[in-house]
Amino acid sequence: MKKRRIISCVMLLSVLALLFASLTGCTTSEKIPIPTVEENVYIYDEDDVIDDDVEKTLNDMLVELEEKTDVEFAVISIESLLDRSIEKYANNLFNTLGIGKKGEDNGLLLLFSRSDEKVRLEIGRGLEGFLNDSKCGRILDDYFVPYRDADEYTEATEMTVKAVLNVIAKEYGISIDGLESDLTVEDSEDDLPLWVWIIIAIIVIVIIGVAIGGSSSSGGGYYGGSSGGFSGGGFSGGSFGGGFSGGGGASR
Repeated sequence: MKKRRIISCVMLLSVLALLFASLTGCTTSEKIPIPTVEENVYIYDEDDVIDDDVEKTLNDMLVELEEKTDVEFAVISIESLLDRSIEKYANNLFNTLGIGKKGEDNGLLLLFSRSDEKVRLEIGRGLEGFLNDSKCGRILDDYFVPYRDADEYTEATEMTVKAVLNVIAKEYGISIDGLESDLTVEDSEDDLPLWVWIIIAIIVIVIIGVAIGGSSSSGGGYYGGSSGGFSGGGFSGGSFGGGFSGGGGASR
């Protein structure tokens, strides 16, 4: 049964990859800008959906997280994805900003768009061992989606960030000031092994590469400009350390 489920999963991902490749040439050429990074700032609420007091509290926790573990956790809200895939946008944004430390790839990104009703947890390669795709999906299902459905984005952000912080704090054996320890995420016994997901990811990447060839060099890029996104634009190189994500995480 498990073998049959894996084969079905690979076939489904392959079909979706081909469909995505066929649609990439039809997306808008408008470029999505990136935030100007500031030192000790980990939350960039462009869409202004997070209450200021909660934003400050969470940012203080993320500063403490970086000080104690070197893990960099960025939270970014945007006004619109401009009809683009949140997975590709999040991955490009993550790697352009360089979230996490270079060589350690220990960064995380919580990205969401209220107007598109999309959210993604993008995970650096160095953290995928204990923040795998399945666990990220459960975090979003338990702590982001219910509040998003009620249009309560402050609560959605707060609960999700704290749930992720609890996972990290447990892994590193640290405590973070003001963090409730009851926001837990249980491991699932039927999670597929990491090596299975690696094989699936390689197959999908190969299919996408064959399907779209060199089309990525044509049309508009993802970043730059100022319309529909962050004013000021551009990466200042302030607080992020050059980390990398291979596309691990989950979207809802």
